Amino acid sequence: MVELQRVEIVFGNTLKIMEVAELPLGRQQITLAFGPFVITAEGNHVMYTLPADHSVLMQVAYLDAKGNPATVDGEVSWSSSDPSIVAVTVDTEDSTICRATPVGSIGQAQITASCDADLGDGVRELLTLCDIEVVGGEAVTGTIQPVGEPIPQADHVEHHDKQT
Repeated sequence: MVELQRVEIVFGNTLKIMEVAELPLGRQQITLAFGPFVITAEGNHVMYTLPADHSVLMQVAYLDAKGNPATVDGEVSWSSSDPSIVAVTVDTEDSTICRATPVGSIGQAQITASCDADLGDGVRELLTLCDIEVVGGEAVTGTIQPVGEPIPQADHVEHHDKQT
C-alpha cells in the first residue's frame, strides 16, 4: 500500500493542499497544479556537501518505471557544471562511477551523468544530476588580524598618594 503525505503550497495568496505518494526508492516526482498550469518534475536528484580537502566516489544507478534495476546502452558520460569548483574523473573500469574532487574554490557545482536510455538503435539521452556544495575543510592553521581601524586611547591620568 502506498502511503500518502500531505503537502501545502502557497501560490500568491492561494493555499493548495495536495497529497503526495511516496515513490520507489531512488525516484521522486512532484506535480504542481494552479488553474490551467500543471508542472511535473520527475527524477532522482541528489544534493551533497563535500569538504574542500576531500574527494568522493559517486555512482549512478538506473531504474525502470517500476523501480527495478535497468541497463543503459553504452558508457555513461560525466561532467561538472563548474570545473573550477569540482572536477570529475571517470573510473576506467566502470563508467557508472566517477570521483568528484574539489579543485580549490568553495561554492556549488552540479555533476551530471549522461547516458543513452534507449536499448535499441535510437538514442534517448537520460540525465541524472547531483548538486555538490564544496565547503571549507578541516582547520589546519589560524590567523589573527586587526578588525577595523586603530582607535586612540583616552588620556591616562596617574594618581599618586602622597604620604605626609
